[in-house]
Amino acid sequence: MADDLLAQFRRTSSATWAGAVKPPSVPEEYVAFAPKDRSQYLDIRPAKPPYHSPRNNLLINVAHDGPVGTNFLITYTTMSVLVRGSNLQEVVFAIQNHMAGYIQEFDPEKWPKPQNDKAPFIESIAVHFHADIAGAGNGDPVRH
Repeated sequence: MADDLLAQFRRTSSATWAGAVKPPSVPEEYVAFAPKDRSQYLDIRPAKPPYHSPRNNLLINVAHDGPVGTNFLITYTTMSVLVRGSNLQEVVFAIQNHMAGYIQEFDPEKWPKPQNDKAPFIESIAVHFHADIAGAGNGDPVRH
């Protein structure tokens, strides 16, 4: 059966690439995060890999600077993620309510600088693993 009757209902293409599902393409414009209903994971995408996808049920705290919207700290059981940028209030709300599919750091090699000064913009993402969990043993955080 050549026709895929359910194709119109799929979120991603069923087209294959080298025998596997085709990887998502890089969007033409930068967006700081993707809203998603009841996400199980938060895909954290710094400008340079590795990327991380902690489960939202491991989220312990979200510390932020409120209406200023320039930084926030996400604490999971195994790691903390420090995010800096501008207009981050909407991103914080989405993370607090498990409604963010991903957050991503701006990479000038991939995208032109956004023209909208009011849109969320992430200039840096720093991932720190908790030493007790990561096994460093000396009390210092393991940085990525």
